[in-house]
Amino acid sequence: MSPQSQLDALLEIPRENYLVINKASSNAKKALIKNHQYISQAYVEFDIRRIKQLKKHDIVAFYVPQLQRSYIISVSGVRKEKLGNLVVLGHLHEDKSQRTALELRLSGLSVSGRFKSLNGEYLFRSHAQYGWIASEFEGHRRYLKYPENEKKLEVIARK
Repeated sequence: MSPQSQLDALLEIPRENYLVINKASSNAKKALIKNHQYISQAYVEFDIRRIKQLKKHDIVAFYVPQLQRSYIISVSGVRKEKLGNLVVLGHLHEDKSQRTALELRLSGLSVSGRFKSLNGEYLFRSHAQYGWIASEFEGHRRYLKYPENEKKLEVIARK
């Protein structure tokens, strides 16, 4: 069975068997401050309530808007840290070697982390439930790109 047909088969299983923890969101773009741009940026909404309830061996769907695809992730570890932070690690469900593909950190009501797939690596971050996900190309570029200013800024150096 090909990986795509395995994914399709899992997605046809009733929703009770896996948890959708993020989705594309047009509201996120409105809610976030537009003072920066990210490479291949897309806006998402996280289900913080579901993320708080994750346990080892849960199966979750992680959506990557740039690829218009959900990846099925098997949670391989959940760790509570000091100050109440929650760290969730997971691997692609069909990956026999169980390499970590999802690293998610819940700090208060903010979600951050990274997702690695064969199609690239993605960073994500949220402020409450609204956030962004951005892809990194070639592994060397920086995620943050500063906007081009319409007028030049004068820089005054101290002597």
